[in-house]
Amino acid sequence: MSDAQYVSRPRSDCRNAVPSSSTTKRGHSEVADDGDEGKQSKKRKTGESVVKLEDVHRFVFSPDVVYGHKCLGTLFTASSIRGRGTTVFSVVRNTKRMALRMAWQDDVTLMAEQDAVTKRLKDQGSQLHPNVIAPFMTEKVESGGKVCTTLGAIRGFLDSQIETLGVENRVLTISASELKRPVKYFWGVHDFVRGLRGALLGHEYLTKIGILHRDISENNIVLGLRPEGERGYLIDLDMAILQNADEPTQPQPQPQPIKPWTRFSTLSTLKSSALPEKAVLTGTFPYISYNVLWGRRHTQFDDVESFLYVLLLFFFSYAGALSVSELRKADEAGFVRSIGPDRPSHMRNWPKEYADWADGQAKQIGNNKYAAVARGAERIIESIEFMDCLQNNWPEELHDPICDLIHASFTIFHRSTAANRSRTEVSHAQFISVLDEWLNLYSHLEDKFSNCPFNQPEAMCETES
Repeated sequence: MSDAQYVSRPRSDCRNAVPSSSTTKRGHSEVADDGDEGKQSKKRKTGESVVKLEDVHRFVFSPDVVYGHKCLGTLFTASSIRGRGTTVFSVVRNTKRMALRMAWQDDVTLMAEQDAVTKRLKDQGSQLHPNVIAPFMTEKVESGGKVCTTLGAIRGFLDSQIETLGVENRVLTISASELKRPVKYFWGVHDFVRGLRGALLGHEYLTKIGILHRDISENNIVLGLRPEGERGYLIDLDMAILQNADEPTQPQPQPQPIKPWTRFSTLSTLKSSALPEKAVLTGTFPYISYNVLWGRRHTQFDDVESFLYVLLLFFFSYAGALSVSELRKADEAGFVRSIGPDRPSHMRNWPKEYADWADGQAKQIGNNKYAAVARGAERIIESIEFMDCLQNNWPEELHDPICDLIHASFTIFHRSTAANRSRTEVSHAQFISVLDEWLNLYSHLEDKFSNCPFNQPEAMCETES
């Protein structure tokens, strides 16, 4: 791999830029106000003069070329200053758009696990499931003939020193895969549900070939580019392992509390040495099952439970779909993030009860999730938070269908919890059946509440506000 990894040019932006992240949410009943920023100018004193920040010329460096690929822009940047530092670029190679992912992967001592998963996927060849997006290229980045690691390339330790440190030493890896549509660019509720269904099918396939994903989250589900193709896919197998996921969970010793400095960002993928062997905490906190948060072994049922939290939090995360014109522009631009304030206008914050799922101690979050599942769906859909979410974010005609979807989904997990208590044991087929029944029952509403730009006459796309 060439040492010349980036070729960049500065792009000016005079707006009062505010850092933003795709993992941060707006208030659940709050109207986006990025367009209002700067109306009340923030000031600072410089001697006797006053400088308006919005008058200061800003420069944002955006790469033109990333690892030999023409770069359209950034798809995703991890918000954590610790963890894997994942950045995903939208790139073009031979006229084909791709997602190029750069991340500091597992410790060098754990790379064999990831290599085994990669080999298992490659062995499937053309038989790989259509709802799984696996990289068609994965490389460890080298500089000066040596693999780039956090201790070597960043901290500058010598090889002899690294061997004696006994601390984590991550490897810089790049991978390329097909470009798909991030969930935030969903066309409508039905489009998202179809996407969730597709990702569940992909996950079911992985478990059948002995791969356990272990990091189900909204960011690891992507949607189809066109309505006539597959509508949902599962991506990002960085935390995946080879395992017989159908083995029953064995109770584990009570884990020690996870100290703040041993965890990565609560919105990032986590691994903690504070947990007992075979009970390593993996996943993205808001979506991790209560069984895993309690320190028990991670199985396929925990991943299926994570899909339930993706479904619920989706409705708190957005106020309907973006407009037809916005969705069309995003597709044409390869879904790249804009320079400066780039928060889509439809994104919302989670109410405190669910925002707390992204922070705090693992055991307490597990208790909260267990309570949410064990108490049943009525407690959720009749709550002030959920009623407020529906009232402010979704068309009235969709309120009952959304409540029915949450009720039916949580009911199968509630019944499983009542029977097993230690964890949910909902199968892929059970969850997919619920989604299918809902799609059939409310199929008459799909076109009415879809902003798919590829089902609209061109004139409507040009004049739609």
